[in-house]
Amino acid sequence: MGSKIRKIKLWHFFKASFLLGCTAFGGPQIHIPLFIKRLTQEKKFIEAEDLLDINAFCNILPGPSTTQTLAAVGFKLGGPRLAFIGLLAWILPGAVLVSVFALIPGILSSSHFQFIPAMTAAFFVFSIYKMVGLVRKDTVNYILVFALTVLTFLVKSPAIFPIAIVVGGFLSAQFGSRKFIPNYKPLGSVNWSNLVLFIIIIGLVALAGFLLSLNETTLGVSKPIILFENTYRMGSLTFGGGNSLAAMAIEQYVYHKPRMTLEEMNMGIGIVQGIPGPNFNLSTFINAVSMRNLGYNVWGQLGGCIIGMVAVFLPGLLLIFFGYPLWQKFKTYPIVQRSLDGIFAASVGFIGSAALLINRNFIMELASKEFFMADVGIYSLSLLLLFSQKVSPPIVVIVAVLAGMVIA
Repeated sequence: MGSKIRKIKLWHFFKASFLLGCTAFGGPQIHIPLFIKRLTQEKKFIEAEDLLDINAFCNILPGPSTTQTLAAVGFKLGGPRLAFIGLLAWILPGAVLVSVFALIPGILSSSHFQFIPAMTAAFFVFSIYKMVGLVRKDTVNYILVFALTVLTFLVKSPAIFPIAIVVGGFLSAQFGSRKFIPNYKPLGSVNWSNLVLFIIIIGLVALAGFLLSLNETTLGVSKPIILFENTYRMGSLTFGGGNSLAAMAIEQYVYHKPRMTLEEMNMGIGIVQGIPGPNFNLSTFINAVSMRNLGYNVWGQLGGCIIGMVAVFLPGLLLIFFGYPLWQKFKTYPIVQRSLDGIFAASVGFIGSAALLINRNFIMELASKEFFMADVGIYSLSLLLLFSQKVSPPIVVIVAVLAGMVIA
């Protein structure tokens, strides 16, 4: 009987995660409200407050925070196995779509995505509205959202993200109004294996890629390994979500070690904005294109897709397996409980700064657009549809892509 119950729970969580992966457009700012709707209100897997606390914890970690949030919910419900199943179901739909676009480059052109920036700018305006509504009502939290929106907009260094998370948590712990329930749990023994594995993988892959690249006869083997190391490192060091990953990918793949053109990179960013699932699926696209540009056939390019999918999400999953059991004990301490609201407020501030940046760029580029009024129309229509809350985000994406196809 117990086995049957476990199978049903696994299937239910897999199905819920897969449906989220098929319908969650727009990045973490849209993902979290959708997670709350599907996982808490409809499926009742977890309380909304617990989900937001888990998301606050995941924002402390490098990597894709909403993907880690879903994995941590799975870990809470059924341990590592359910966490892995949920993560796979969540990333697979978007990864498959990205792979199709990468492997069949002629299927879409950049002109088909010409209105995606307008739609994305509208998505960010709507998302900051939704996310601010999830912040715990407290003066400290609202000040944090506003201050960090401005600060992270003005300061471009990636180091600002972990610093802002720590400062937000400290201020909330000291001055926040959340009532806490002291329930200290002894830390007990700590399982270090996943953290050790996390460190060993990056060390071994980097060493193997370096040694193989020294020998001309092994260059064909070294290139995929080096791509894996690059992607694993990006997944291990990225704070601030998909936008930070895109910025790091441009630096690594376009300028530092040119493996693709800026136009190809922008095409990938546009595709990821127009498909469901995590924005970290960009790594699937860029590794497939890099393998093509390095002279590999379609099987090598498919290998690039797999490298991108595995390498960028593996670090975050290992960190969840290591950190979440510790978090379950640490979060019972009053200072940690009170810091959660500030950490979440800081992450909303990051989304606010991204909304400012995306909308500023959209407005500045309007003057050079060939179809100026069409961009304004798509932006206005997207806002209208999103704020009406009667049209799902996938429909908005389809409208923007169809408009690009018609005009193209």
